[in-house]
Amino acid sequence: MNHVLDLIGSTIIAGFIILILLRLNSQIGDAATQMHEQTFNQRNAVSVGDILEHDFAKIGYRVSIGEKIIQADSNAIIFRADIDNNGVVDTINYTLTTPDSMNSTPNPNDKKLKRKVNSAISRIAGVVREFNLVYYDSLNVQINYGSLSSAVNRSKIRGIRVYTKFELPFLVNDSYNPTELRRVYRPKNLR
Repeated sequence: MNHVLDLIGSTIIAGFIILILLRLNSQIGDAATQMHEQTFNQRNAVSVGDILEHDFAKIGYRVSIGEKIIQADSNAIIFRADIDNNGVVDTINYTLTTPDSMNSTPNPNDKKLKRKVNSAISRIAGVVREFNLVYYDSLNVQINYGSLSSAVNRSKIRGIRVYTKFELPFLVNDSYNPTELRRVYRPKNLR
C-alpha cells in the first residue's frame, strides 16, 4: 500500500514540475517574441530618424533665392535644399497618409510617412502612427499653424520639433508596443 501512495505522490509531484516547466517555457517564448518585436520597432524608428536627421538638418542649404520653407503644417512640410549636395536646389515634401491607405498591416493605426524629392514618385520614409511638426521662431516661441500660410511667417521659422510615434504591425500581449522619437531641429541655413 505504501508503494501505491509513493507512486501516486511522485506522479503528482512530477505533474507539477512538468506544468512549471511548460509555464516557464511559455514565458521565455513570450519574452523573446516581445524583445524581437520591440527591436523591429526600434529599427524602424532609427531608420526614419536617420532620414529626418539628414533632410531636416539641410533645410535651406544653398537656397539663395526664394522661400526655404514652402509649406509648414502640423503633419506636412515642403522645403527647399540641396539635399544631395550636387549644386541643384531640390524641393522635399513630407506628408502623412491616412490609416486607410495602409492595408498591408493589421494595425489599424498605421500610416505611411511619405517623402518626395522634386517631381519624383513619393516614397515611403517609414510606417508610423503619428508624425507631428511644431515650428519655433528665433526666440523659441511656438508659431501658430494658422499664421504659417504666409511666406513672411514661414521665413521666421528657426526650429522644428518633430514627434514621431511608431507601433508594431501586430498585437503583442494586447498592445502594439509604441516607440516614440522626439527631436528639435535647428537648421543652420534658417538663421
